[in-house]
Amino acid sequence: TRSPTLTTQMSAMSALATARVTFTPGARRSTKAFRAAATTVRVRPARGLVTTSAAKETLVKVCGVTSVADCQLAVDAGADFIGMILWPGSKRFVDLAAAKEIAACAKAGGATPVGVFVDETAGEIANACKYTEIDTAQLHGDGARTALKDLPMSIKAIWVVNADADGLIRTVLPGDEDQLMKQRSDAMGANPVTAAVDWVKGPRRAVDYLLVDGVTPGSGETYDWTNLKPPRGVSRKGWLLAGGLDPENVNEAVRICSPTGVDVASGVADASGVAKDAEKVKAFVANAKKIEA
Repeated sequence: TRSPTLTTQMSAMSALATARVTFTPGARRSTKAFRAAATTVRVRPARGLVTTSAAKETLVKVCGVTSVADCQLAVDAGADFIGMILWPGSKRFVDLAAAKEIAACAKAGGATPVGVFVDETAGEIANACKYTEIDTAQLHGDGARTALKDLPMSIKAIWVVNADADGLIRTVLPGDEDQLMKQRSDAMGANPVTAAVDWVKGPRRAVDYLLVDGVTPGSGETYDWTNLKPPRGVSRKGWLLAGGLDPENVNEAVRICSPTGVDVASGVADASGVAKDAEKVKAFVANAKKIEA
């Protein structure tokens, strides 16, 4: 069953606020009576939308999806994000036509499609996202990360960093909001109006998620999670853990690192290393989202 979008949730809340109320004759139409008589509207949050009651549930991104069939089994299992690699150098590469079909399947199942880029320019990333109707780009290489500042704000960004075997991050980080705001304000001088307008019109300054992967992305190689110190304050919505995760170790990784979400590709692949194994995908999602008492 598809979860309502944020727009649907807002409409439901608006309907609640304007709901008709029936009062018994002679009853005092107090504020208390109005609230008590109002029809209750229950709204389920869309996947990936953090709420107080679901804040502890780990988000799951199944990456390297190459077919609509694999996308369908991932969303049926409860995946929140479906990743497609749009870089031709990967064995899991999909062309734009296939990516558009997979993205449509992901959205129909309530998941967010993600395009993975490595060395593309901002223009190439924007054009690919427009054609495939994908609004989240994963910036996995130096070239793609450099393009961040020139991407339109309509494209949400996942910034990938790499950790070595000891869990130490070896990749440059996106600038954090406070530091960049100060730099922008200092550059614009003392005029707050001008500085504010320039800040809005200026280059991209933050990403939606940070993704911490191993040194060789997609290899299935793990690293020392116990020593990992994910950077704080460099993303709007949190961080995703990747690198050597599979159905057997993902629950332990979540308990040790407490990430916002987890990312998997090789760990749920079949013998080909490309197509997804349905049972592995189901087990991975279930174990990732399992909340220990």
